[in-house]
Amino acid sequence: MENSHCRTLMFGIESGSQKILDRVRKEQTLAEIESAVSRAKKAGIEIVHGFFVVGNPDETVEDMKATFDFAARLPLDTFGFNRLCVYRGTPLWQEYVKRGLVNDATDWYKYFKCSTIDPTCLAGELIHDVRRAGLRRLFIYKLLHYPAQTFRLLRRFFRYMPARDVIYLIIKPFLGKKKGATKSEVLSRAVEHGALKDAAAEMTQLSDDTLEHVLEESRLERLRIQQEAEGQLAMGSAR
Repeated sequence: MENSHCRTLMFGIESGSQKILDRVRKEQTLAEIESAVSRAKKAGIEIVHGFFVVGNPDETVEDMKATFDFAARLPLDTFGFNRLCVYRGTPLWQEYVKRGLVNDATDWYKYFKCSTIDPTCLAGELIHDVRRAGLRRLFIYKLLHYPAQTFRLLRRFFRYMPARDVIYLIIKPFLGKKKGATKSEVLSRAVEHGALKDAAAEMTQLSDDTLEHVLEESRLERLRIQQEAEGQLAMGSAR
């Protein structure tokens, strides 16, 4: 990919806690994530981004802190930490239907942060507080331990973004609490009364059996790719 001039890769890492990765059925290990990110940087990819989620079911403050510590250890150039939301057609949605937390017939179009409906999630305010503290530590850690990488990234940001947006991006974790609906929540509420409602409902109709089949096929394909890669490494070592 680097040879074909790929310059950016974005990984859905999600968590730095193996317990949480298993809970959300990510089917990957922390070692695999670390290997993938490190190999991407060694291959010459300029910007490697990590997507993380917080506010997962059964997640503790210690799990959240482990996620930020893991992000600090990875050679990531950029990162994002968003609160987990549940969407129709996902395994978590199916779990919530069975637990009676959402109604498949009437709630399909709604925008749910898991922490607002799942009692096994941390409270929203606590998630915000831990996330802000984690981002502050992460920014300071990156600046002190990877100054060259940080300044190259800032130079790129200032080249393509208005200065005020870059400055806000940096200082946002150090600001006070912000309340009110997010852009996604506003959009969701607009769709609630729009003509797209029926069309979107048809697109999200997936039976449990179909969903389980797709997940199993995906798992087997990842296993095949992993075994193939291990076989190639073994052959290389034998030579």
